Amino acid sequence: MHDEIIDFLVELVKINTVNPPGDTTKAFALVEKKLKEVGIKYSIEKIQDDKPNIIARIGEGKPELCFNSHLDVVPPGALENWTHDPFGAEIADGIIYGRGCADAKANTAAMVMAAKAIVEEGINLKGTMILNPVSDEESGGLAGVRVCLDKGLRPDYVVIGEQTDNRIAIAEKGGVWFWVKTKGRAAHASIPWEGISAIDKMRVFLNEVDERIAKKIAKQSHPATAPPSLCIGTISGGVRLNVVPDSCEITIDRRMIPGQTTEEIKKEVFDIIEDLKRKDPEFEADVVVLAEAHPFETSPDEKLVKAAQEACRELNLNPKPTGYAQTSDGRFFAEIGIPTIIIGPSDPKVGHQPDEHFKVEDVVDTTKIYALISTKMLSE
Repeated sequence: MHDEIIDFLVELVKINTVNPPGDTTKAFALVEKKLKEVGIKYSIEKIQDDKPNIIARIGEGKPELCFNSHLDVVPPGALENWTHDPFGAEIADGIIYGRGCADAKANTAAMVMAAKAIVEEGINLKGTMILNPVSDEESGGLAGVRVCLDKGLRPDYVVIGEQTDNRIAIAEKGGVWFWVKTKGRAAHASIPWEGISAIDKMRVFLNEVDERIAKKIAKQSHPATAPPSLCIGTISGGVRLNVVPDSCEITIDRRMIPGQTTEEIKKEVFDIIEDLKRKDPEFEADVVVLAEAHPFETSPDEKLVKAAQEACRELNLNPKPTGYAQTSDGRFFAEIGIPTIIIGPSDPKVGHQPDEHFKVEDVVDTTKIYALISTKMLSE
């Protein structure tokens, strides 16, 4: 199946599934074709016609082991920054290039081909292997995993397909995303004291963020994941050079480590706003939480983790658990108490970058990992 695995991945990468708008119908038609060839039964769950999600089942009964990944991808950005066609799926010197090849179409290809191997080998599963490729992960998952959970998907274990260099990630950072707007009063720039500069107010707010949040998180760490982080992603304010700005807006990407909660992260920002209002009667600001995602951590003693380690050892791959710095759909499952791990090919640093790539042979290893985990968890 070596060549078939790679060919299937190439076909998937060639289909543009940029989200937004996130039309993944052609990619899912390709997955459906493969499932039908093997005789694997599946259902389609969706709330938007152009964003289908698949729930396919091999075997029956408990336990249920679910493999989840996504087929939507982020935009390629400026094409001049690419040396390969983002949707060409070119393979050069053993490296495959293309938007979404690693994040995360390789994982969908691997899970489907692992299921095909199990079916064609006639392996009897004591339980159910579930394939759950979804359409919406890059835009928050509300049209993806959230839909499947609302339709009753409740597996006993979950393997998330994301970029981990085929390492077993048992912990994931969470995040809270904020929009903050400071308000002022416009005036002519020649008499700025007649106005209130919203940019100056934002500067004061950011100074407080640096003092009370950035310096604090610099001392925090987790043994498996990357440290917590803070990024001011965008900023805009003012209308002209010679006008005192009456508004200034920023967005904040605040990531946290397992053991921390979204509530404490939100409180940090809201406390700063309230303190500044008390100190300065002219300080006025609005804050909106755009989205939030809880961090999670799965015990290294979980049966699923042990099975994954055995699989990696048999393939001479690193079995030591690690962490995942980004945010995945794993949070949806972990939040309701389902043991969850993350594993897939490629260095996560190349995700969302021009010339996204990885060693194409690694997707074959991922397919083997998924098949071995399934047989170890479910085989009689």
